[in-house]
Amino acid sequence: MLMLPELIVIGTAFLLLTLDLIWSDRQRPALALVGLSGVGAAIAATLTLMPQSGELFGGRFAVDAVAWWFKLLFLIAGGLTIALSMDMLDGRIGAGGTQLGSRGEYYVVMLFNLAGMMYMASARDLVSLYVSLELATIPLFVLAAWKRDAQSTEAGLKYVILGALASALFLYGMGILYGLSGEMRLEAMGKAMQAGPAFWLGVAMLAAGVGFKLTLVPFHMWAAEVYQGAPAPVTAYLSVASKGAGLALMFHVFYRVLGPLAGHWDLALAIFASLTMTVGNFAAIVQKNIKRFMAFSAISQAGYLLLGFLGKPGDGVPAMLFYLLVYIVTNLAVFGVIIWYSNHTGRERIEDYRGLSRTNPLVALAMMIALFGLAGIPPLSGFVGKFFLFSIAAKAGFHWLVALAAVNSTVSLYYYLRVVRQMYIEPAEAGDSALRVTPAMTGALAVTVLASVILGVIPYFYETVSAQTAGWLQGTLW
Repeated sequence: MLMLPELIVIGTAFLLLTLDLIWSDRQRPALALVGLSGVGAAIAATLTLMPQSGELFGGRFAVDAVAWWFKLLFLIAGGLTIALSMDMLDGRIGAGGTQLGSRGEYYVVMLFNLAGMMYMASARDLVSLYVSLELATIPLFVLAAWKRDAQSTEAGLKYVILGALASALFLYGMGILYGLSGEMRLEAMGKAMQAGPAFWLGVAMLAAGVGFKLTLVPFHMWAAEVYQGAPAPVTAYLSVASKGAGLALMFHVFYRVLGPLAGHWDLALAIFASLTMTVGNFAAIVQKNIKRFMAFSAISQAGYLLLGFLGKPGDGVPAMLFYLLVYIVTNLAVFGVIIWYSNHTGRERIEDYRGLSRTNPLVALAMMIALFGLAGIPPLSGFVGKFFLFSIAAKAGFHWLVALAAVNSTVSLYYYLRVVRQMYIEPAEAGDSALRVTPAMTGALAVTVLASVILGVIPYFYETVSAQTAGWLQGTLW
């Protein structure tokens, strides 16, 4: 039963693959509903099983409070992305020439990636961690090159090359730490570890591998190219899926493997966080393509997430999980508008959104709320999430980092307002008219925007996460 959510996701993937073979073209649009139903069933199973704990396969697969919350967030991201992808896959709207085709295979690849991320949250030894990491990574290479044009193919190729390099560095780092400790279990490795030259070499390689997944500076160079070249729904999923998977991976490395020596690199983490948020925010200012713009926005958000690792696990992990949920719903709300507009018009420049508030006022309102949420404007959820993370850094004594993060939040408001300015102040182009919004897109935007508002006003989710994880974290992690 502990593996039920993963089995549901994998079973749904195989069911979709079978139905895609036997259904006619007229029936295939229903594949998205099958995928959504499978993800919904996995969410229901996760909520039912929380917060049970246990182990399978000799401890190689384990669930605890933190693993359940990671899985729930992955499933939410996957379900929302399926809903946002429906129009571009089914070709039911627009003349932007951006339909992806191959509905069944697309959903199957995405669900296998989702299963890999869920398994990674429960991995407890080197083999299960690395296998699940690859299952959570390789499907993203395929999705990035899904559109079969020069730009998408280039994005997929760059992602494969840099992703393989990052995986190799991570594997070599783990190999060094295994050689030093003689242990395969993550917690046992941490207990047997002693600092030394070889140890720090292994840690450096691990940092490079994790930094690639989380798009930390200076391992962020792939993000803008891949985000721009990939199809818009894939970029949306990549922006939240890779971030969540990277955070889960760093949780394993930082707390389970390196926990006994955690005090050695608080300053290094603070430097990584400051560089990541600063480079991401200032690079976003000069972007003209909206997907590249969101790539650097995602990089800056990774810098904020790192602040949670500066405090005690009982404080930092709930704050990071809460902010990850906030990031998922707000970022997917923005990308929902990007997907919809790109599918209708084929345009991806920021200035192309001029006058959107006059042609589609509700869509422009959704975009504005989501952008303000990413910027951290109260009372939206982004403000509450950043407040929790900034408080953790302040408690750890990194007041300079909190001040820098506050400055970066102000900078981010400036470049998010660039998009709002185009929508609300600049006049619409001659001939622009209202664009149709399908029920699937309307529902996805409504859910994400309402969630971004409610999470900022009602702190129930954060309180629930803290109650379920704090006691377990204090008792089991270093």
